[in-house]
Amino acid sequence: MCCLNSYTNAQTSFTTGLLPKIVISHKISDRFKLINSIESRQQLWEHSPSEEFSYKYLLTDITNILSYKLSSDHVFNVGYLLRIEKDELVHRSIFQYSIAQQLEAIRIAHRFVTDQTFNEKESPEFRLRYRFTVEIPFNGYRVDPKEFYLKINNEYLGSYQASNSDLELRLIPFLGYNMNDKSKIEIGPDYRISQFLNSPTKNRLWLSINYYHAFTNKK
Repeated sequence: MCCLNSYTNAQTSFTTGLLPKIVISHKISDRFKLINSIESRQQLWEHSPSEEFSYKYLLTDITNILSYKLSSDHVFNVGYLLRIEKDELVHRSIFQYSIAQQLEAIRIAHRFVTDQTFNEKESPEFRLRYRFTVEIPFNGYRVDPKEFYLKINNEYLGSYQASNSDLELRLIPFLGYNMNDKSKIEIGPDYRISQFLNSPTKNRLWLSINYYHAFTNKK
């Protein structure tokens, strides 16, 4: 934290807060699945001359995704995000392609995403994203019920809006707990750095708390 404090004084901005999220999925068939989530972003502290605690509600994201399993390791998703931010609504279309691979003791995944963001006050924003994920069980070769695991996400995000481009890097290590075959929880820091091409550089550190629950069709 001392290093971060020194870094934020050198032409950077720094924000920290909470990022809770609930994800509910429902399996429609062997290949199709609906994934619905709600995420809230809440600021607790922002770098300023006073450097005081300042709680601020920022936004809420509601996402609906239709997932199609191409094979056991390849998945294509298409979705829509509604962002509620102050007194405006933001709309985002999402297209994802994921590849997962189970190695002997770890699971790795690649996710490629393109999304388009629209609202009434700003020009459309277009983004390309790539995320690399490693999941490591603490016991054995697979994550079984009532076991902990480590999940590390590294993401690169490029954006273009009104002739302006930007690059954002994200590092998100999670400590996860698999409650049972249907539910799990993950908690960890979500660090994001952006605006490399502009000054000041933007730093954000969120405490991310994710809860997942899956429903399946009864036969």
